[in-house]
Amino acid sequence: MQAKLNPTHFEEIEPHPDDDKYVVQAIIETPRDQRHKYAFDPKTGAFRQTMVLPDGLEWPYDYGFIPQTLADDGDPLDILFLADEPTFTGCLVKARILGIVRLCKNGVENDRVLTCPLLQDGVSQSSDSFHEIDDVPKATLDNICRYLVEYSEAEGNHIEFRGTKSRKHALHAIERAHKAFKKQS
Repeated sequence: MQAKLNPTHFEEIEPHPDDDKYVVQAIIETPRDQRHKYAFDPKTGAFRQTMVLPDGLEWPYDYGFIPQTLADDGDPLDILFLADEPTFTGCLVKARILGIVRLCKNGVENDRVLTCPLLQDGVSQSSDSFHEIDDVPKATLDNICRYLVEYSEAEGNHIEFRGTKSRKHALHAIERAHKAFKKQS
């Protein structure tokens, strides 16, 4: 009999840590500014390298997932964390929800929740003025959306970009994915 290997217990981390519905907790899988892609392996509790991106393509922002969620693709709901500096693989962050990037991967909904760091007294961050997805500069948002399509196509997937939606839509997606997780558990 093999013992349960997962020592992380990420599945016990609540998506919304405080009373602020616009703040979510997330686990960073892949930090920004690199070509490697990592994914959490729930069976072992480890982060597995799943691919190396082609030359000239690297992660523009930290990428991860929201614990206690289950998206349509069978994985936790993905997030993109718009921080000025990279964190690290396995880092637990509290993030402000801005909106959602709607994608369809190989015929299955595969959205990304767009988030940014919490405001911090005495520290200026480029995302401080972001409260909704419309506050993100259009060029930045266009680059993020183009990147999400390009890297996924580099993995051999067919991607359909379906636009961006407000944080109200992101909150609905998180709530739906949290209910799906609870139902599955």
